[in-house]
Amino acid sequence: MNRIANLSIAGGRIHRLGRLHTFFDSPGKGAGVSRTARELLSAMSAMGQPVDLFTSYLAGALDADFPVHQVIPPALRMLPYARLQGLFMQRLSRKFLDACQPSDIAYLWLMPPLSIYEELGRRGVPIVAELVNTRMAHARTILDEAYDGLGLPPTHGITDQRIADQNRRLGLADAIFAASPMIESSLQGAGFAADILPASFGTHVPATLPSRPRKDVPVTVLFLGRLSVRKGAHVLLRAWQEASSGARLRIVGEIEPAIRDRFADVLSRDDVSCAGFVADVRAEILRADIAVLPSLEEGDPIATYEAAAHGLAVVTSVPGAGRIGAETDAIRIVRTGDAQDLRAALHDLIADEELRRAWGNRARAASLAYDWPVVARRRLDALARFMAGKVS
Repeated sequence: MNRIANLSIAGGRIHRLGRLHTFFDSPGKGAGVSRTARELLSAMSAMGQPVDLFTSYLAGALDADFPVHQVIPPALRMLPYARLQGLFMQRLSRKFLDACQPSDIAYLWLMPPLSIYEELGRRGVPIVAELVNTRMAHARTILDEAYDGLGLPPTHGITDQRIADQNRRLGLADAIFAASPMIESSLQGAGFAADILPASFGTHVPATLPSRPRKDVPVTVLFLGRLSVRKGAHVLLRAWQEASSGARLRIVGEIEPAIRDRFADVLSRDDVSCAGFVADVRAEILRADIAVLPSLEEGDPIATYEAAAHGLAVVTSVPGAGRIGAETDAIRIVRTGDAQDLRAALHDLIADEELRRAWGNRARAASLAYDWPVVARRRLDALARFMAGKVS
């Protein structure tokens, strides 16, 4: 294992990266964005890059293989985070700023207090922001149009104030990691001075997979995530209204209330099952044949990588395909928002087992380039190039 990974070549010379101090202002739980951040830091740490994490609290922190700084005592973690945030954010911010030196890198996730950006700038500490989804101003335009087309009031919660708050922070960053082409596109023309660092998220790619027995029916189409307008729920359920016989749709995740009401007839069908939140996602993937994600707006969806790594045929929109879809031919991409195109792609795969296997094998092979250690190595190299440019 490479233990000097923070020695990276940039511009023809070796550049040593300082410690990566990571600020994650929400509780670090075992799923979602917090899991993504933790996987990246763990992979970087395993390669020899000095990292640490500052967060309200981290579930399973004792298992972390890098330093974790927490401020909310265990006895209070059962209380709603909204009640605790104001009490402990100042302490967390102070601990983070006390650790940051100009030779280090401040790695900021989500929406840290603006004062952190301002103080780091005054000290000359390089600021690298992680933009998890597309810029809010970009996302709101897409989502408002979708909700309007459904005759529903928007529930995305993106306000003018939140857009302004995000823009002020991004305007103070020195570099921004953009995990997908859609994120990159949302930053174009925004007027930020920061360097845009193209990147990706990823997954754990299993070394081996259990054999997938040949089967006739039912073919299982799996949707992983919150079934919402943002994730193209209406596109998927409209496509399923005329789904091929011999298939079933498995929904693993919460369902947006407006979608549950609008599409109650589809969701109550015998060929649709809704599991809600499931801890053992891998078991769901191994029982499935096709993964589907017709999102309207995304960052770099982990569900796509997980399905690909387990050899499923993956059908997505352009946003749902993420970086792996943009860089490889391993994802079956349909037109965003087009239920008929999605229906046709699903029909072809449901009807043809060999076609499913071919797409699944292609996805599995492509996923090897998005295993967490590979992703971490690319990100460290991008940081090295960025830092070398700052000192040249």
